[in-house]
Amino acid sequence: MKKMTYTQAMARLEEIMALVQNGKMDIDELAGALKEASALVQFCRSRLFTVDEEVKALLDEISPEVVE
Repeated sequence: MKKMTYTQAMARLEEIMALVQNGKMDIDELAGALKEASALVQFCRSRLFTVDEEVKALLDEISPEVVE
């Protein structure tokens, strides 16, 4: 997967989902699209986890009693 942002990954994932749901994806493309979608979901989850950890660390630096 090329270097992309979370927003780009979500947009591509939404595009794939729309094609599948609308029946506009050729059956020959389906397996590849689902493989790409799986990689995009994994990327997005990883990015969300990383940002969550960074935000928690920054909040802890600001005020340790704010973070649960």
